[in-house]
Amino acid sequence: MHMKVPTLNGRRHATLAMLLLAALTLTGCQLPRSGPMLSEMTGAHDDKDVIVMPVSRELAQQSRDPEVANFPARYRDLTQAGFDRLVPGDGINVKVWERGGLGVFASDPSGVSDLGNHEINRSGHVSFPILGKFRAEGLTLEQLHDAMMARLSKLAVGADISVTRVADERGQMVTVQGNLTKPGMYPVTQTSQRLSSVLAQAAPVQENPEQMVISLRRNHQVASVRLSDIYRNQNNDILLRAGDVITAYDPKEFLTVLGAAGTQGRVAISKRNYSVLDALADSRGLDDKLADPRSVFLFTPAKAGAEGKPDMLPVVYRFDMTRPEQVALAREFTVHEGQAIYISDAPFTQVQKVLSAFRFTMSAGFSATKAIDSDTGAGASLPAQ
Repeated sequence: MHMKVPTLNGRRHATLAMLLLAALTLTGCQLPRSGPMLSEMTGAHDDKDVIVMPVSRELAQQSRDPEVANFPARYRDLTQAGFDRLVPGDGINVKVWERGGLGVFASDPSGVSDLGNHEINRSGHVSFPILGKFRAEGLTLEQLHDAMMARLSKLAVGADISVTRVADERGQMVTVQGNLTKPGMYPVTQTSQRLSSVLAQAAPVQENPEQMVISLRRNHQVASVRLSDIYRNQNNDILLRAGDVITAYDPKEFLTVLGAAGTQGRVAISKRNYSVLDALADSRGLDDKLADPRSVFLFTPAKAGAEGKPDMLPVVYRFDMTRPEQVALAREFTVHEGQAIYISDAPFTQVQKVLSAFRFTMSAGFSATKAIDSDTGAGASLPAQ
């Protein structure tokens, strides 16, 4: 019995057919890519999954922050810092001079009766021997002096009294903390009653004054401006109050750049009104081999409703970087923390991937047929039996 054995040409043709079938199958499959393309974004908009909005000059202007931010009016409307008012923690020294040697107070050889240093307690009162207890909180030194003189006049005729602060025992203190050379607690005095004077003492580390935030907490409320805002607007150089807490810090804000960018990843927001064009520049622009310049998208988070659930669809702004006016708008459109820029692949990129896969498959086919030839000998055939 004779069996028909495939000839070399038959095996070669079968191999090429299988590889061609694999290539055609590959071209019909979904090739890997970085994300949705322009047509799919448009389709998502039509399906009401997202809102895709072409960028406009009005949208760019709405996105921008003011060049100078200000403290709320409740911080800036103070006309006096109150540094001369006594508060709990202030140290008070009192000396009495008696005339006629009546001896109500024990005195030194010079005739001075030093009643010592006494601190205003938490309830706002201060007490002295013989003179008794006084309500001191909220009074100036002159007002406390008059109150003590009124009582002293009933104890000694023609006596006088001096009331002074203890220099290193001050209750009018503010706390300064954060990215500073000299953090700590500082007194509010006549020469250091404004925010700038305390910051000058604490010496912020000014790596980026444009970004450094100065936060002030007062009466359980917090307000913040940039350090540069204090430089630019003297109304932000506010008067301080005892108990103020000042924090200086450099905000760490990022957005994400994905898709056909030169470099994908998180990009630091390095200045006020950091723009879409800034973010593209810091991510090395669009990839010339992959990107569709018509399809640069800025994704914004959906706004949360009353119960924490999104009550609006995510808004996606589209930039067509083939149009010069859109490039100008990208320079003006401000991005913020948590947003993301996505650059779609160009349609021809998918075609290139298919052709590349086809070339790879055909190359593998030629290699396989060459291997068959080398194994059996070129042009040889198996003998029939």
